[in-house]
Amino acid sequence: MKRFLFYFIGLFISAVGITGVIVAELGTGAWDSVFVGLTNKVGLSPGSWNIITGGLLMLFNASLAKKKPEFLSFLTVFILGVFIDINLFLYSFIDIVTLPEKMLLFAISFVCMALGVGSYLQAKFPPTPIDSLMMVVHKRFNISMAFSRLICEITALTTGLFLAGPVSYGTVVIVLAIGPCIQYAYRKMDVLYNRPKKKAAVA
Repeated sequence: MKRFLFYFIGLFISAVGITGVIVAELGTGAWDSVFVGLTNKVGLSPGSWNIITGGLLMLFNASLAKKKPEFLSFLTVFILGVFIDINLFLYSFIDIVTLPEKMLLFAISFVCMALGVGSYLQAKFPPTPIDSLMMVVHKRFNISMAFSRLICEITALTTGLFLAGPVSYGTVVIVLAIGPCIQYAYRKMDVLYNRPKKKAAVA
């Protein structure tokens, strides 16, 4: 039960953060700029493009890691994509107009993104292909999780710029800071997740 709670709550919090950043209109995350750019140019929703891109990355990750594709990771990206579209629908009833409001929403949403990823990774269920890519690069090239995330974010940012996605000052903040924040959140959530188990072992 604890694993499922960390998993679903983490995915939901992450989706709340992603959609909040999109609504704030101060620049989305690098990957989200790709999804929004595809939505504006091709159609479909950002959540749908999250799912489609996730499926393609799932195959790429398997090739990079020289393992079979983690098909269960598609469930993760599907749930996240659905949560994103649900939250975007809910945000459509809220007016975020002034700059201070947008900045506050961006800050809260950024924290949610890091906490969400740090939470659902504790369940040890297959992560989203985007986060799995971070982990694969981290292990494959023996680099830190933060630097691995930075490489992935810069790659996505380049694609987002090509698609004329919502890239702005906030995007730079996310690209530079999301890796270290996820790493910090992951460690804190790891302590929270394993604390009861450690106490039981001592007892």
